[in-house]
Amino acid sequence: MIKGVNKKVLEINNPQSIYFEKAVLYLKPNMTCVPEKLLRREADELINGISPKERKCALYVKLLIGISLAFSAVLISLILLLSFF
Repeated sequence: MIKGVNKKVLEINNPQSIYFEKAVLYLKPNMTCVPEKLLRREADELINGISPKERKCALYVKLLIGISLAFSAVLISLILLLSFF
């Protein structure tokens, strides 16, 4: 069975994402008279609200790598210092 559906769609292409090519958002039926500029701003906020999790994960990994490198440098310095005595 095929239904005739008339929906207003907002498609967002995001080439900066390494995972996703595009996002498709369907407007609610009572939101057909909203200005396009407002819709795009709301859509951008929605999409950007999803992506910070990826940034937090990357920041966490960078922090762990930095701590590991600092700890390794201190450990190597202690080993070299103790080898002279």
